[in-house]
Amino acid sequence: MRQTDILIVGGGVGGLTLAVLLADVGISVDLIEPYPPEPLKKTKITGRTVALMEGSLNVIRACGVWDSIKDRTCPMQAMRILDDSMRKGQTIDTEFSASNIGMTQFGYNIPNSLLRAALYEKAAKAKTIKIHNCASTEFEQHKGHIVAHLENDATIRAALMVGADGRNSRVREKSGIAVWKQNYNQKAITCVINHSRAHNNTATEFHRAGGPFALVPLPGNQSSVVWVETPEHADELLRLKKHEFEQALQKNANDILGGVTLEIGPEAWPLCSIKAKKLIAPRIALIAEAAHVMSPITAQGLNLSLRDVAALAEIITDAKRLGIDPGSATILNKYQKRRSMDINTRVFGVDGMNRLVSHDASIVQSLRRYGLKTVERAAPLKRFAMRHGLAPSIDAGRLVKGEAL
Repeated sequence: MRQTDILIVGGGVGGLTLAVLLADVGISVDLIEPYPPEPLKKTKITGRTVALMEGSLNVIRACGVWDSIKDRTCPMQAMRILDDSMRKGQTIDTEFSASNIGMTQFGYNIPNSLLRAALYEKAAKAKTIKIHNCASTEFEQHKGHIVAHLENDATIRAALMVGADGRNSRVREKSGIAVWKQNYNQKAITCVINHSRAHNNTATEFHRAGGPFALVPLPGNQSSVVWVETPEHADELLRLKKHEFEQALQKNANDILGGVTLEIGPEAWPLCSIKAKKLIAPRIALIAEAAHVMSPITAQGLNLSLRDVAALAEIITDAKRLGIDPGSATILNKYQKRRSMDINTRVFGVDGMNRLVSHDASIVQSLRRYGLKTVERAAPLKRFAMRHGLAPSIDAGRLVKGEAL
């Protein structure tokens, strides 16, 4: 039987980041990931990118991988929201500049595949991380430890198991943790486009009845697209020929980026919100999409996940330094208490925002547009909205602030 301090199930960005952070302070970690990425040099960019805010980037920087991917990312120095949902109404155009709250940029837009590949390479080189490229089958929770059985017949004993295995988490299910779930009548289409006009490091989001349409800057004259539509319309768009899809993209973007050609994609998936009703079970903690899933509107998902990772890394590290069992009920309850407000605020806030943005009732559209007008005209309110939405302070621990673990 193999002995380790922490067993992480899931090698996405969340699980890998936690593994690297813990390994850097000498904590032994076993990580289960049946589908490893290609080496970073061979990794291809897909249509999915992640907009990470500065606090989240501090967590990634702490892993020592930022320099290996930075040149293929793009800063977001402004965020622009346009509401043209009223057929005969004026377009409401509100821009939020990072300089208004004393920042050079809100964060960076990063190809998801590159970030994961860089983290995986870092984890694979760490002396205190053992990666198992297979799935787990069962686990047994005991008073002082947890035992997991793998498909390759290996057995691992750990003080704590971390479920980082995504929205369909088997760790969560087998732990008996229930979820709140809200399905939306929406699909998100993602792709990467080339365009003839400069994006000026500005992320643009249109608010429309079918759902938001976002253009997020990438290096050069490229942007990633997140296009939310009803499933029926999304499927129609995916059936279009390439030049027809490009025409639809350009029209939906109101020509703000000029001529458009498709570089990567498209791909699509159905949208929903999920929130685990608890983050913990005996000897188990949930992070990232095993704990919460949100609509891509406002780009909160991975930023929230990395705050889970940072909090748990700090709590485990502090416990080990004090000689306390990191899987004890006291430590797990501390994690649950610390993360609950941030998660509840974001999940239900984004759920409400998605409903508000996607609603086609005229009274809701009018209220939404009035809200944008109010924010645009009131500078203090605008700064508050930026700080709360784009530079959140809830649960900003050491790592999020850029301090050492």
